[in-house]
Amino acid sequence: MHFIEILGYLASGVVFSTFWMKTMIPLRILGLASNILFFSYGLYSGLEPIVLLHGFLFPLNALRLYQAMELKRRIHTMAHSEFDVKLLLPLMTERKFSKSSFLFKRGDEANNIFYLVQGSAHITELDIDIKPGHLVGEIAMFSPERQRTQTIQCIEDCVFLCIEEDKVLQMYTDNPEFGLYIIKMIVARLLTNNNEPSLVEEAIKVPEPLSELPQHVPAL
Repeated sequence: MHFIEILGYLASGVVFSTFWMKTMIPLRILGLASNILFFSYGLYSGLEPIVLLHGFLFPLNALRLYQAMELKRRIHTMAHSEFDVKLLLPLMTERKFSKSSFLFKRGDEANNIFYLVQGSAHITELDIDIKPGHLVGEIAMFSPERQRTQTIQCIEDCVFLCIEEDKVLQMYTDNPEFGLYIIKMIVARLLTNNNEPSLVEEAIKVPEPLSELPQHVPAL
C-alpha cells in the first residue's frame, strides 16, 4: 500500500475516533490531528479542496481547544476555592430591565440565576429592596418545583448579569467540577439564610460596592 493511501486511511481513522469522544478537549485534540493528516494527504495527492478545508479548520480547532482549556481552568479554580460569585460573573451575559418591569414573578419557571450590577429592585413578598451586588435565583432553579417563590420588580432601570439553565447544564456536562462550584454556592446561601437571617436587613441598609463579595437575600 502506498504511503499516501496509508495517510488517507489514518486521517479517516482519526475522524472516526472523534465520534467516540464524550468531552470537548479530547475531541478538539483529535480534530487538530485529523486536520494535520488530511492537510498532508491533500498536499501529497494534489487535492486542493482538502488542503484548503483543513488549512482553515486547523486554526479554528486550535482556537476552540484554547477556549475549552481556558474554561476548564476557570472552572477548576472555582471548584477548588472558597465560594465567590465573582468567579461566576465572566460566564454570565448582560440583561437590561426598565423601571417598573419584573425580573420574575412568584410561580414563574426558575431557569436563570441573576446578579444585580446596576439599579435597584424590590422583593414584593418580603418588602425589601436589593441593590447592586445581590445574587438571586440560584436555589429556585435547582428546587424540585423549579418555581420562583418571590416576585422581584425593578424600582429603576436595572442591569443584571444572567446565566441560563442550559448553559449551566452544558458546563456541568463538559466540566463536572462546575457542579461542585454550584453546590458550594447553594450551600453558602442556605447557611447564610438559616444561621444569620439578620444579614438580609443589614446588607440592604449598607450595600457593599461591586468590588466586594455579593450580598445575600432569601432564596428566590
